[in-house]
Amino acid sequence: MSISQDSGPKVGLQDAESYENMRNSIGLLKLLAMGEEDIRKGHALEQAQVFQNIEKLLNIK
Repeated sequence: MSISQDSGPKVGLQDAESYENMRNSIGLLKLLAMGEEDIRKGHALEQAQVFQNIEKLLNIK
């Protein structure tokens, strides 16, 4: 529901579950944007390298 003034929305009401879903969606979009930026900057590893690094860490401990 929204309240309009001067032919535009001024206030919006949203139930708690919808609000939380929206916040979660925005959080995921931010993470995707950060990941895309890392890829553009060359700060990413191939999947095989990630798994090799994890295996090395697990073998050390």
